[in-house]
Amino acid sequence: MPSRARTAGDAPPTDWLAELPHELLLRVLESVDDFSDCAAFSLATPRLGLLAHRRGLARFVDLRFAIAMKLLLIQRCAAAGTFGTVSVTLSEVTLRKYAGDCRASADHFPWLASVSPALCLSSELEGAGELRAEDWRLRRGEEVGAKLRMRFLQGRGMVRHYEGERGAERLVRECVDGTVFHYEGERGAERRVRQCFDDMVFHYEGEQGAERQVRTEFANGTVFHYEGERGAERRVRQCFDDMVFHYEGEQGAERQVRTEFADGTVFHYEGERGAERKVRYEFADGNVLHYEGEPGVERLLRVELADGTVEHHEGERGAERKVRAVSASGAVVKYFEGARGVERVVRWEFDGPARPQ
Repeated sequence: MPSRARTAGDAPPTDWLAELPHELLLRVLESVDDFSDCAAFSLATPRLGLLAHRRGLARFVDLRFAIAMKLLLIQRCAAAGTFGTVSVTLSEVTLRKYAGDCRASADHFPWLASVSPALCLSSELEGAGELRAEDWRLRRGEEVGAKLRMRFLQGRGMVRHYEGERGAERLVRECVDGTVFHYEGERGAERRVRQCFDDMVFHYEGEQGAERQVRTEFANGTVFHYEGERGAERRVRQCFDDMVFHYEGEQGAERQVRTEFADGTVFHYEGERGAERKVRYEFADGNVLHYEGEPGVERLLRVELADGTVEHHEGERGAERKVRAVSASGAVVKYFEGARGVERVVRWEFDGPARPQ
């Protein structure tokens, strides 16, 4: 919207469309039904293109609009001689990107052929029954080129994407039921390297047919690491925030054995999966706490201090009290009585006879 009303003394505007209200501009843009015209509008007045895109006007968020913009820019560069001789046609890279987009449709192919007859896309049907599929290929004039995409018409509508020259196309991506599988390797030896589903990404290693899961990444930053052959992968490590959880055991029976924290603290566990119990805490300052008891009711048994002193505790979980402290040399033993937190020394033992406190 203009900031103020125009007066007779004002100079003519450089952009007459800028004088119109946004809602009226949107009505004008909605009536433009050619993607090339939409692109021309956007290049002539970028503000209009941004406005239409932000408001979600159908033709301005269509893949064909992006292609029309690219072609128009190529035409302008060719006319200006900016990059020497420029072919005013779509590139193979652009068409491959288009075919790899989930919004692409064979219904767009006639339009692509009209704006880039020298290089466009074509589709053909092959196979029968459950293997009936629609192939998308590059087309140079009347010559059919490399396969870019295959969509099975039966079942779950699996879509496969390919890269490479004609006759050497290799599978790079497979989409089915919202899951996307990624592949690497030469034609006929493509191996799965990644699987994306919802907020999870599964990573694989190994040759075709023997790919094994090595890592799972979650949207919240958690990462699971695995070891073992295909079908027997076992979780060995889980990373989350500043913690690393370590596991041991066969697939399906992995038990937590250790938790490491960024500050150097390490928790140790023993017991079967689902019944792991805390047995030892090691701190960066050298202190070590030992525990006994069943899962969930572990009680502090012993504290080994960095200076070699060993403190012994008794009592139930949460009420452990210090009852004895032995010096590093073993020559001095102190005995305590009292509730947790208010223990008092009641006796000392040295290499000689005991001395009351």
